[in-house]
Amino acid sequence: MKVDEVAVGIPVRYPRTGTSGTVLALAEIDGRQYAELDSTHLFYLVDELVVIGQAGPVERRHEEERNIDTFVEQEKEFAERLKEAWVTTDQSCEGGG
Repeated sequence: MKVDEVAVGIPVRYPRTGTSGTVLALAEIDGRQYAELDSTHLFYLVDELVVIGQAGPVERRHEEERNIDTFVEQEKEFAERLKEAWVTTDQSCEGGG
């Protein structure tokens, strides 16, 4: 990718590792242009990045709203099942070796 093609907010991929993300920031270090990706918060050389889509609004998954009371009940049920599972084991630790 050419240095003048990169901008904050565009989705890119680093082909060497397959890392992808959105450009958060640009920086010049020792005369070379770098881009920080939101997925790793690491800087990648701009000339080694590939645009993976058109810049524009990113669709976000909408998570189902949960009622706090329902959440607390689910957590209590999970804790009870976990407690029952622990009691039914012989509580030994075998490393297999």
